[in-house]
Amino acid sequence: MQKRVLSSAIALALTALASGSALAQSSVTIYGNIDVSFDRIKKDAGSADYTALIGSAGNAAINGRQSITRVGPDMSSQSSLGFKGVEDLGGGYKGNFVLEGQMGIDNGALLRDGRLFGRQAFVGLTTPFGELRLGRQYAPIFFSSAVITTERFGGTDQFVEGGLTNALNIRWDNAITYSAQVDGFRGQLGFSPNAGVADFVNANRGAAGGDANGSILGGNNSGSSSEKTSGRGRSYGAFGAYNLQDLTLSLGYGATSFKNVNVGLLTASSTPTALFQLGDYKVWNLGAKYVLKDLGLTFNGTFGRGTYDVSLANVSAGGAAIARNVLGLETGSLAVSSLVLGTRYDIGAMGFLAQWSEVKFRNEGRGKNQGITLGAEYSLSKRTTLYTRYAQVKDSGTGPAVVFALTGIREVPSLGLSVPPAPDGKVSMFGLGVRHNF
Repeated sequence: MQKRVLSSAIALALTALASGSALAQSSVTIYGNIDVSFDRIKKDAGSADYTALIGSAGNAAINGRQSITRVGPDMSSQSSLGFKGVEDLGGGYKGNFVLEGQMGIDNGALLRDGRLFGRQAFVGLTTPFGELRLGRQYAPIFFSSAVITTERFGGTDQFVEGGLTNALNIRWDNAITYSAQVDGFRGQLGFSPNAGVADFVNANRGAAGGDANGSILGGNNSGSSSEKTSGRGRSYGAFGAYNLQDLTLSLGYGATSFKNVNVGLLTASSTPTALFQLGDYKVWNLGAKYVLKDLGLTFNGTFGRGTYDVSLANVSAGGAAIARNVLGLETGSLAVSSLVLGTRYDIGAMGFLAQWSEVKFRNEGRGKNQGITLGAEYSLSKRTTLYTRYAQVKDSGTGPAVVFALTGIREVPSLGLSVPPAPDGKVSMFGLGVRHNF
């Protein structure tokens, strides 16, 4: 009897020791970033009058002047709060997860359409041969710009434009990715059965969005577990980057099947009117960054091109007229190109940056948008930085910033508030802010 009790006690002790060893090899980290500024956004009125086509309210929404003074979030970087965990399984294998949300520092509300973990939510398995992840995560092509920019994809970072012409080039729902790194090369492959496309696309968002009344691409209802059996939203992507001493080169590719989804403007009607339809979409992006460490100088740039299949078939005549006369779109292949150039100079605790971008349609009305960002910052510590930013986006001939923002395809440009310029107008932002990461 005593022998059995002693054996049980030893077995229990060994189990506890084994459990303690496993816990010792596991960790969960809380991390985040807080970015807040006092800024002013100014949108100039457009020169055209579309009242006859879309009414006085619609014309005012597109062309109206707007000025906002605020305490605003995310000018130089994205505010976030996240949890990440890793467990060493032995033999070069590790289990891991990331749950990351984004909050509005001005009012404490959840951003990303009110999602608790709208930035990332995935579980992964690291092996000696690479890492597999499943869940909501960044699209592979996103990294082709992320590894090149010297900013942090805040509201004034022009590198957000680099080959990322719609919201699904940034994040996917329902994603499966495989990543690997060998010496100076790293790459990723990805697939999603529905990265986030509802059955109607417009600027509706949050709880108001859905298949019936429309939703932005990547909206919180668009990639729900009831994926479209038609394959709508099916996406593929790849990314690769190579580091050679001070030079970094990157290449990204993405493709989405929209399956002729109807696209329209946000209206008060419970039955939204389609302006046009989107078919297959393909995009690629090439980037480069060169760092002169001794001088504190960085030069960077990206060039990308995307192609949309646009159809006006089976939509109302009124909607097609708006697509042609307001947005400048016609049936056929719609090509969009983006060029972004930048530089940064660091001296001691000070940093100075400048960026320029041009995004334009390569056919149809050849509308384009040119953007600039100028900035300076001072690091009080490794975690806390004071900064100032000025950014401006100017539209000519109804460019992608107008078309994509009005129809919910992309928040271009964000400028921290998703305020697009009016056709042939401009929108600008200036602010002072503080950023703290932990």
